[in-house]
Amino acid sequence: MEEFAAQLQKRFSKSTFGLKGERVVGVVVAYGGEVAWSDIFASGDLLDHYWPKTAAQLCRRAVARPTLRETASADDARGFLRRLNGRETQETEAGVYRWRETSEGRLALIELEALQPKPMTLHRLLLQRTS
Repeated sequence: MEEFAAQLQKRFSKSTFGLKGERVVGVVVAYGGEVAWSDIFASGDLLDHYWPKTAAQLCRRAVARPTLRETASADDARGFLRRLNGRETQETEAGVYRWRETSEGRLALIELEALQPKPMTLHRLLLQRTS
């Protein structure tokens, strides 16, 4: 599994190396032709910090799925990133943070927002539940 994660990290670094004046702040993941997960952070520094853990999770999920030759398109990824309209649960510590989970069918969106000094989304995780 570690070798698979190292290979994923190497491919990711190679794919994002040439960006000029831009930072990658998240990933959208597809298994075969199905977009199944996105992980977006408030900054490239946060993504860099959590990338090893994120890459390991991606590998564990990929190994558990059947091998498919289909590929998802950029339009599939954009469609996956839409706002959900479902049941919302929220927890707030006044003036500190807001944690919100929205569920729509098999999709779950989890957002963590800092409230001070001004509201800012720190992390947005969207995933397709398998069970």
